[in-house]
Amino acid sequence: MSPVLAATSLTESLSDALRAQILKGEVPPGLRLTEAWVAERFDVARPTAKAGLDRLCAEGLLRRGPRRSSVVPQLSADDITDIYFSRQPVETLAVRTLAASRTAPTDAQRALNLMRLAAEQSAHADHTEADVAFHRALVAATASQRLQRMHASVMGEAQLCIAQVRRNASTDLTELTARHAAILDAIAKGEPDAAEAALRVDLDGCRDMLLADVAAVRGT
Repeated sequence: MSPVLAATSLTESLSDALRAQILKGEVPPGLRLTEAWVAERFDVARPTAKAGLDRLCAEGLLRRGPRRSSVVPQLSADDITDIYFSRQPVETLAVRTLAASRTAPTDAQRALNLMRLAAEQSAHADHTEADVAFHRALVAATASQRLQRMHASVMGEAQLCIAQVRRNASTDLTELTARHAAILDAIAKGEPDAAEAALRVDLDGCRDMLLADVAAVRGT
């Protein structure tokens, strides 16, 4: 039975449905996704399938393969290191800018609340989604469209690597949530240095956790 698509833009709906399946591991790394495969799986026309694949390739959730196919990448330790290296300058500028004006974004607070709920329920997938929404909200609150585009270019891969690793990891979601709360608290208090330091603790900690988990999985 084909997954049911919402009655919004068909391409957007297709992208959302396929993205969710990739992040849940239902579409595994290494699987070749062709336009025909996507069209049949989701019961859409080939042009819609192509547009959906193009969108997810632009987000970094898919990579181009041979013969117009796309592949879910299995992110390596080098990928993880580079993703977090790329995120740091953009998000640092965002939190320092927000702290300078004591602007604690409502969307970031909402995402933090969802992280707390997910931590209480040990819902790793929901926590990952809220985690990514939190960081997107910080950058969006700067109101810089260019900064948001730079951030968006790496956050798809960031969400993918978090989902791939955390799926089998015993992450302390409560402690991870507390790191994010510290970022928002420093912003609300108007402390740019403290906000940057809290961000570094979060990003460096997540990077090191992911690297350790990848090493453990590959070693096994």
